[in-house]
Amino acid sequence: MKIRSDLIVREVNGETVILDLSTGHLHTLNATASFVWHQLDGTKTVQDIAHAASQVFDVDIGVAERDVATAIGGMRDQQLLQEE
Repeated sequence: MKIRSDLIVREVNGETVILDLSTGHLHTLNATASFVWHQLDGTKTVQDIAHAASQVFDVDIGVAERDVATAIGGMRDQQLLQEE
């Protein structure tokens, strides 16, 4: 998974704000979703990201896997990602 290249992304007060130029929609990601967003470089698996999230947020790996999957699912639903 990779982030679409036609998005404008800014950090504002610790949150990631994304403007989708194709739709005009503005998306705001919370801290967890922002962390996941910044991990999506096309090389990391969901498990890689969940492992990193469990360490950063000091949560059980099962909780991290659920939260990462939820965040990625939301990003897919909003069509912010491009599948490889």
